Amino acid sequence: MSQFVNDVNSCVTEALEGIAHGSLGNLVLLRDRNVILLNPEKHQNRSKVAIVCGGGSGHEPAHSSFVKNEMLSAAICGDVFASPSVGAIVDGIRTLVGNGGCRSKAVLLIIKNYTGDKINFGMASEILLSEGILLRKLIIADDVSLPEIKDRRGVAGTVLVYKIAGAYAFQQQNSNSDILQQLNEVYEIADKVNKNIHSMGCALSSCHRPDGSAILTLPEGEMEIGVGIHGERGVLRTPVQSSDEIVTILIDKILTAKQQDESADSSIKRMILLTNNLGSVSGLEMGVVHRKAISYLHEKGYEVSRAYCGTYMTCLDMRGISLTLLTIVDDRFLDLLDVGGSDFSRTNWKPDSDYSPSSSSIYIEASISSDSDFDAGSSINATVNQEFMSIIEKVCRAGVDARGELNNLDRECGDGDAGNTLATACNAILDDLHYFGLNDINLAFRRIARCLTNAVGGTSGPLYAVFFIRAAAAFSEQADRISERDWKTTSNWIDAVEKAISGIEELGDCSRGDKTILDGLYTLLDSLKGQSPESNVSMECLVQATKDGAENTRKMEARAGRARYVEGKGVGSLDPGAYAVYLLMKALL
Repeated sequence: MSQFVNDVNSCVTEALEGIAHGSLGNLVLLRDRNVILLNPEKHQNRSKVAIVCGGGSGHEPAHSSFVKNEMLSAAICGDVFASPSVGAIVDGIRTLVGNGGCRSKAVLLIIKNYTGDKINFGMASEILLSEGILLRKLIIADDVSLPEIKDRRGVAGTVLVYKIAGAYAFQQQNSNSDILQQLNEVYEIADKVNKNIHSMGCALSSCHRPDGSAILTLPEGEMEIGVGIHGERGVLRTPVQSSDEIVTILIDKILTAKQQDESADSSIKRMILLTNNLGSVSGLEMGVVHRKAISYLHEKGYEVSRAYCGTYMTCLDMRGISLTLLTIVDDRFLDLLDVGGSDFSRTNWKPDSDYSPSSSSIYIEASISSDSDFDAGSSINATVNQEFMSIIEKVCRAGVDARGELNNLDRECGDGDAGNTLATACNAILDDLHYFGLNDINLAFRRIARCLTNAVGGTSGPLYAVFFIRAAAAFSEQADRISERDWKTTSNWIDAVEKAISGIEELGDCSRGDKTILDGLYTLLDSLKGQSPESNVSMECLVQATKDGAENTRKMEARAGRARYVEGKGVGSLDPGAYAVYLLMKALL
């Protein structure tokens, strides 16, 4: 399928450049980062509390087109359907709250309930908080397709959350109250929206990636109920029904979820309705859907106080719709939704008197913290170990070569990008190989972690990074340079892998048996523990153990990651993360 793209690798950046150019100086991009934000040189209309959202691209106009004074202060964008890297998130927020009277002083970070977003934005938050930045996080989980509230995905309702929060922060810009109090007040109203917002979607076709490939196959005449916004399968596949029947199904399920949700007030009958186009539904069809949604709510005894119909959060070109209901537990919701005009999906930018397209750049430099211990070219403990560097190179080249095989595995129960993410990580390391192949393995691993934090988005990037951060601690600071004999011994690697596994478990909120990369790493650890502590590691044993561990994931139900959302929970399929552990170990034979 043909697409209006020049290069699939640069389409996200080019799309953001289009938005920035069209803003006539009101928006800027961070150089080398897919971060779009209100121009910090503009002093007027700047909220003291910045509302920041983001995630994978492919959901346009969310989130990049909603950066404006009464909504988002910045959108931090990853590749298509992949969370942005921790480095991009940190740089974007640092720049937003940097020195200067026009900058924001605190941040409300709105995160959709996906593993990658929670991990990457969560790790970035820890870094920013340690630097003294005032920040709070809010996880949006409005998709009622999934019965367990903790598993619910953040979908189109996210737009209403940051619209109301952004308008409230905009109204408070001239307040003299304490900045922490302002942040808490903005958080409280956003959280109130979050607890009373529920959504569900339906699709008649898959979506297509920028390269034209489809993520799932949906036969003609069938539809997916409960579809996600990353091309994932829904929770139920049925024959296509009429528009009115589809709307009835979705609203009934949403209202049932509202009644079962202890944090929501189901007695209130006043609603805000958002009828959302998931990508390629015609305006004519959207009107038909919107008509039934309003009339059916009235039939059920509900008052629709605001009704929005349009394209707010898409799944690329998916032929699908979603419905969102926000219970009006606070009359301020209505006033805040009206701030900036009722059609909040459109922005009417106009240039300032000093704006000139020939002299105004859409790029600014990111505020990046320098750490000499990790800068390329640092001379601290930087003696290269040729053998260790050769090992890193073999593993990374195997990761690059595995791209297609891992992507194919990931398409069976995810969104088909596991191989891309691993290849990106490996290529980033290969680009500066001499910088990581050091005698000081503690420093080498910390450098690898920093590299991965900056270069890799998605779910896997920060998990890879925390693996190396924790593993570095095993190579004691008491011996700056591990001897040739010591770094090859089993005991050092047992400690390293144990610490690395604990880091992934804590950050990823997953454990052994959840059908993740851990199921490959735990078999690696088991094999190491079965070897003599003082002898060199037996690679043959590790390879066989990780192969068995990966194969064992076929029997498992996914309890973490996107695979847990799909019908069957991935039973019968290899987990791509666990299989990647085997392929990387195999490269060392």
